[in-house]
Amino acid sequence: MKRFLHVFFVLFCLACDSSVIFEQYREIPEEVWSRYNVLEFKTVIADSGLYDITVCVRHTTDYEMTDLWCFISVQGSSLKEIRDSVSVEIATSDGRWLGQGYNIKTVEQRAGKSPLFFPKGEVAVRVEQGMERELMKGIKDIGIKISAHGKE
Repeated sequence: MKRFLHVFFVLFCLACDSSVIFEQYREIPEEVWSRYNVLEFKTVIADSGLYDITVCVRHTTDYEMTDLWCFISVQGSSLKEIRDSVSVEIATSDGRWLGQGYNIKTVEQRAGKSPLFFPKGEVAVRVEQGMERELMKGIKDIGIKISAHGKE
């Protein structure tokens, strides 16, 4: 029995090993994201290497569009600024929600320029709403996930 528990514990720990090195969300006031509300996420990269950036969106059923365009920029102490635009698919063209959750859905979209080479050190990722409308209703949280490329 002890051996079984030990094997189970080791397998459990291995299954929990994730390539995600940073994940954080920012709450959007009153669930209305203004294009002037630029969100910034800061972290420290421990090891130089290739990393993927994923934009995460938590939204309510009040969101009226099928996608959400975001502009992202990445800066670091020894990193030239990198800019990208990301279209996060929220719903199908016939109105079916994508993502996970019931009343609050979570969808994720990897940045198109991923993977990116990050040197060791501090990195700041800025995310801004890139839609034609100034205010996007139904956006609960915006998040960023940084993960080591090729390590699942």
